[in-house]
Amino acid sequence: MSVLLSDPRIPPDAPDTLIEAESPRSLLARRRRGDWLLFAAICITMVLAVPPLMWLGTTNGFGLVIGVAVSLAAALAVVRKPEIGLFLVLACVVLVEENPLTIPDGTDRLNIFYWPERIAGLPERPIGFLFLFILFMFASQRFVRWQRALRGGELLAPLLLFLAAVLIGVVHGITSGGDFKIIVLEIRPFWYLFVGYLLAYNTVTRREHVSAFIWIVILGAGVKALQGTYITFVVLHGDLAGYNEIMSHEESFFWVALLLLIFLFALHHRQRGQLIAALALVPFTGISLVANNRRADYVALLVAILVAWVLLIAIRPGRRAGLVTGLVICLLLGTAYVAAFSHSGGAFAQPARAVISTIHPDTSDARDYSSNLYRQIENADLKFTIKQSPIIGYGFGKPFLQPVLLPNILDLDPYYLFVPHNTIYWVWMRLGLVGFLALWYIFGGIIVRGCQIARRLRDPYLQLVAVYVVAVTFMEVILAYADYQLFFYRNVIYLGLLCGLLLNLPKLDRADREDAEKDAEKDAEKELPAL
Repeated sequence: MSVLLSDPRIPPDAPDTLIEAESPRSLLARRRRGDWLLFAAICITMVLAVPPLMWLGTTNGFGLVIGVAVSLAAALAVVRKPEIGLFLVLACVVLVEENPLTIPDGTDRLNIFYWPERIAGLPERPIGFLFLFILFMFASQRFVRWQRALRGGELLAPLLLFLAAVLIGVVHGITSGGDFKIIVLEIRPFWYLFVGYLLAYNTVTRREHVSAFIWIVILGAGVKALQGTYITFVVLHGDLAGYNEIMSHEESFFWVALLLLIFLFALHHRQRGQLIAALALVPFTGISLVANNRRADYVALLVAILVAWVLLIAIRPGRRAGLVTGLVICLLLGTAYVAAFSHSGGAFAQPARAVISTIHPDTSDARDYSSNLYRQIENADLKFTIKQSPIIGYGFGKPFLQPVLLPNILDLDPYYLFVPHNTIYWVWMRLGLVGFLALWYIFGGIIVRGCQIARRLRDPYLQLVAVYVVAVTFMEVILAYADYQLFFYRNVIYLGLLCGLLLNLPKLDRADREDAEKDAEKDAEKELPAL
């Protein structure tokens, strides 16, 4: 007699492995019925959707119609398999810009992180509604199976503590004259960090999900690198004069993260297919990285490689001597390169110039010198504002104080007095000491958990991913001091996804070991001589 999940005799906390025991024939019939029902639902939806889509196209343009049609297709895929939503979100993060670019590249016109002008003004963005839909479908499907809707994991407490501090900052901002629209704009990245973590933590259930995740990261960075190369040589004909950057700031982050992955593949574990694909993209990545000219990303990459190298030394005692020797050689060569080329011209020397200019800018370079001076004034103003309310913060929605006036760049950035380059100080200024400590609780939790997980894992590929997450977290901190990192939706979503992925690695590693042990037992039984 079959045991049904809906049987009232089954307790609500029954294990997830409890499934209906039915014959293969009845199981196949049930699957066929489900496929036919899904096909019928799709047909009915398409028939009902065509008239309103036609009306929408004739009145608002068919670009919006295409967006709605793609959204419906994505929704149907998520309904079928909610874990598809994870990869859909990740693809949006690595491929689509948050705002239109000065030099269009095609993907910057996709309405993922902003609305078309006709319907702009909603409190949530398309990506936010996508998050909510995916989590709702996932929770609903688990609920009907008598399973726990959503799991929180070990980073849930730090994230909730930080969100509580954000809520205090919102209330403080509203009651002290903060602009509500600005408040929503400022707190949205923190919400995306939280839901990104929940999404990955609940949907990554197999080792194949981890591999697919890394593939999307590699290919996404590659597509953006190809776009950057095209803009550099075809659109601009190699003349970058007058352009501070050719693409969005976030692209440089994903490019250096790709270079970090290549380093880990070379030094720790050679996942052949992904390594070959990443190496094939290196020329385009290098050209685009140099053309985009984000100095802080070079420093972040160096710090990330150093962190990853030290962590590999700690978790690989058998290769410790070779890793230490290689680290010393690379430090000497890197120091010699910076010393030799820090005052040279040309694209090859740009990383060396970028590293030195962040510490000691050349007064003859007007761009770097003025950029550093602007950030120094901005940091001084932020420190002054922090002192006005050091415990609970200044609150959201209000411009920070300017004892030293900043240059007026309202035409370039309408929010320059609300969201500074240094987003570490920004959080401190908005939330005070409590929120600032909560932020470091999150960063510290990721790094400590990541190091512990990397030491425990036995699968070298999963171990590589754990090291990657820890190193990327250091990159995030470095860039948050210099380049809006905690305000960019794409960056904070990516960090949240990586955190959820990280905490699932031990479970996946155990499952792989158990499967290997079972296979070994079966092979041993087959080899036993017949009695």
